[in-house]
Amino acid sequence: MIWYFVGILAFVLGAIYTLSFRYLTRERWQIFAAVPLKRIEGTKWKGVNITYYGILTATGFVLGLCVFIIMAGSDPAGPAGMLVALLLLLLLFIPSAKIMAIIVEGKKHTFTVGGASFVMIIASPLAAAGVNSLAGFTVNTAAFLASLLTAYAFGESFGRLACISFGCCYGRPVGSMPSFSKKIFSRMNFVFHGETKKISYHDHLNGVEVVPVQGITAVMYGITGIICLVLYFTGYTVESFFIALCITQLWRFFSEFLRADYRGNGKISAYQLMSLMTIPYFIVYYFFAGFETAYTSDISNGIYFLWNPLIIILLQIMWAGALLYTGRSSVTDSEIKFSVVKENI
Repeated sequence: MIWYFVGILAFVLGAIYTLSFRYLTRERWQIFAAVPLKRIEGTKWKGVNITYYGILTATGFVLGLCVFIIMAGSDPAGPAGMLVALLLLLLLFIPSAKIMAIIVEGKKHTFTVGGASFVMIIASPLAAAGVNSLAGFTVNTAAFLASLLTAYAFGESFGRLACISFGCCYGRPVGSMPSFSKKIFSRMNFVFHGETKKISYHDHLNGVEVVPVQGITAVMYGITGIICLVLYFTGYTVESFFIALCITQLWRFFSEFLRADYRGNGKISAYQLMSLMTIPYFIVYYFFAGFETAYTSDISNGIYFLWNPLIIILLQIMWAGALLYTGRSSVTDSEIKFSVVKENI
């Protein structure tokens, strides 16, 4: 069953990524819709833009949740404990995103997904232990961590498509790369178009060949997620967790050297240091605290658990909430004019 599942998943993601890499850099694929809010004069309205960034970010978030639910639903002890532990981490995510932005960047009116993800990853074994001791559930720490990092890999993988659409987290110009890298990226690159994309108004790289760092991240994290799914459902739970942890965090560190957007002061950013810190943290945790005995899960149980009307409705609500939170553009606006098509009267 696992091979059919990952085969279909890999095919679907591969098709979506192929089309996304071709089209999302174009100007057409930044704004999904403009919703009229306030009349300016006559039939002209001021509108708010709903972006593909929000649609893709919300979809990546729900994709990660679906993967986690499938993995948690296959737990022989039941999914309740792992879901409660995840809920605790999600409640921690929102305030930590703002607090970490204040601590690291000194900004009060923004948030950082990277900083919040760091807090969630560091706190994940504590959440599992807390649920075990206080709530009376049984949570296999290794299974919980493997599920969390695998879901993170898939969610972050799909979320990079949002960055392509918005033109953020972009790579360095190919012309500025060393000669060896220049040969590679002269054939494999992104060229963004559109004055409202961040790469255009922030660094004036509209129409310039840049390193496709978002696409590389999407593919690398997607492959990592698939490998970790196979390992998890064939009994290699601890290996699944450490592979997901090391690849996602090490690539987070090295990929920032390929980026041209602002990463903070200094050659190495605070978020790069955070990503490196997670690996020795869990190595120490593994040797001193240890993990419970691994078990072999049946993915069909997880899929059956996901295929529940209540779960599906909750996921739809969370998708809509994520879209409203991330999809309303605050850096672009629009003017909408309505008119009657006289030929059709």
